[in-house]
Amino acid sequence: MHYIVEYEIAAIILSLAVLFSFFRKKLVNTRLTRVFFALVMNVLLTASIDLFVIHLHERILAKHIWLDYICNEIYYILITSFSLIFYDCIRTTLTGSISRTKFQIVRYGGPISIGVISILLTPWTKMIFYFDEEMNFVKGWGYQTMYIVAAIYFLSAVYKVIILRKEATRAQRLTVYFYITMCVTSVVIQTINPKLIITGFVASIATMMVFLVLVNPTNYFDKETDILNLPAFRDVFAQYQFKKKPFRIIGIQIIGIRNLVETIGLENKTEIIRQFVIKLKSVCGKYSLYRVSSSRIYIFIPDDDKIENTLVKSINSVFDDSILMGDFRISLSEHIAVYKYPDDSDALADVEDLIRSTLSSIYNEKPHTAVHVEKSVLAKKSRELQILQVMKKAVRRGDFYVVYQPIYSFEQNRFTTAEALVRLENDELGEVSPEEFIPIAEQNGMILQIGEFVFETVCRFVLHHKIWEKGIEYIHVNLSVIQCMQEKLADQLFRIMDLYNLDYRYINLEVTESAAIASSEVLMDNMNRLIERNMNFSLDDFGTGFSNTATLIKYPFHTIKLDKGMVWDAMHNKKAEIILKNTIEMVKMLNMEIVAEGAETPEQVEKLREMGVDFVQGFYYSKPISRDDFLKLLNDGKERRKEYD
Repeated sequence: MHYIVEYEIAAIILSLAVLFSFFRKKLVNTRLTRVFFALVMNVLLTASIDLFVIHLHERILAKHIWLDYICNEIYYILITSFSLIFYDCIRTTLTGSISRTKFQIVRYGGPISIGVISILLTPWTKMIFYFDEEMNFVKGWGYQTMYIVAAIYFLSAVYKVIILRKEATRAQRLTVYFYITMCVTSVVIQTINPKLIITGFVASIATMMVFLVLVNPTNYFDKETDILNLPAFRDVFAQYQFKKKPFRIIGIQIIGIRNLVETIGLENKTEIIRQFVIKLKSVCGKYSLYRVSSSRIYIFIPDDDKIENTLVKSINSVFDDSILMGDFRISLSEHIAVYKYPDDSDALADVEDLIRSTLSSIYNEKPHTAVHVEKSVLAKKSRELQILQVMKKAVRRGDFYVVYQPIYSFEQNRFTTAEALVRLENDELGEVSPEEFIPIAEQNGMILQIGEFVFETVCRFVLHHKIWEKGIEYIHVNLSVIQCMQEKLADQLFRIMDLYNLDYRYINLEVTESAAIASSEVLMDNMNRLIERNMNFSLDDFGTGFSNTATLIKYPFHTIKLDKGMVWDAMHNKKAEIILKNTIEMVKMLNMEIVAEGAETPEQVEKLREMGVDFVQGFYYSKPISRDDFLKLLNDGKERRKEYD
């Protein structure tokens, strides 16, 4: 029989081209790259041996039939194992997992074992193939076994893509579906026309697609610096983790990168970073660099104190030297955090948190600061996860509740307003501080649900107890940064207040300056709509961070709340006292009311009264108290007023 082998030759050429591209770009040594190398070598060897077998069969003598059997057996073992390697490539791409349980080893090794054993026993069983008396190649009674084995692994690949479809990209899914379709098509074509050897060519095309879509070298390299990136770091970490041998990671935080854009522009910034990376590569030698963020670089090294100390000193020397950019020199500095595996942690997510958080904690330290990672970060992370789980159930279970801190009016000598504050108490965690759970809620998007709960609780409280009859003019309710960024904030608040048929003037919304800056035009639009319905706004925590008069000018605030830190500083620092006094005078001239937070002593209260503050909020009058205690306090208003006069 004369076979058409041109497609098999094309398969060899394509496989060699893929191998050339594979080695031309030095790929990171990961499980995926090793599996892919096995895949492309399988295709190359299969096509090559197939050509050799065809050539051999046309010339071999009957007494050398054993050589034909051996070559065919190798060919069929390779072609059968291709499906397993392809599946392993898909599995590794989607899960990143290296280790397997014993059950998985048996489950995935079973079909290929049956196929290989069947092929090896073929000279005696004639199960897969045999040669008749005229030396013709004949398919055996169990020839379909190879197709069944291949189908098991191909269907497993499809199943893996389906169950992990959220982790798989569209290109990855299409690669699997396209290849399996092509395989089925090639088998049908070759069955109809046995002379046309096409399966190897289809396999080589599939391998090329796997290289371009799944193993694409650009996926592992940082575009700006041409060093390995975060995905490469994670894959290599998994390799080290699988070996279960101690190692270390040096984390480098480059200080000053953010300022480069403003001073020398984006393109020059990229060039400066590239030059620093080149210098780092020269001192790190055989140890690869991994750029895991715009300003952080990680290095894997052996678990050796001498290597660590030498490398840290070399890194310091890199940042001691400036780099010439045009007519001026650019200097950057660095901080270093060292992680040890497995002493500090053996989980990748924990490792990233450890290094990142440790580097953040020493951000203000002097250059060349090198420390060991702070393991307390893991305890903090665990605590945050606990709080997050509690918060997800808190509203339904009643773990969230609202307390009220009365605000005292100097003019009326009584409580006229109060601030509503959310609290969290759980049977498992006890009472959780707002300073702890509010940031977690903001990071995970739960702050919107909490904010709505607080607002509705306050509306219900105001209406049910008719607090205006008790002398309370309105209740302060805090808005988070995330709430201020919601375009439909006003509509949401209107809906809740209209549900309780509550007059809008009984609510005063508190906004921090950072929230105002972050939301800007969206907040301004919402403020205007709410103010039209007689609702007022307070600027909270004025006097902290970057507080400036621009915020007072831009936004229509009714009240300014002075931060307690500003108040406390003024009690024992002359400069701070002058600043506080002038701030109060300025706000009064803008016809805004002033609330001073943090009043705790009679001396503080008296000084604030003398400076012209309108309202005072603090422990001197009352800590945040429950709804019932707040109502009781209002009912005892005459006694309380005498006490504070």
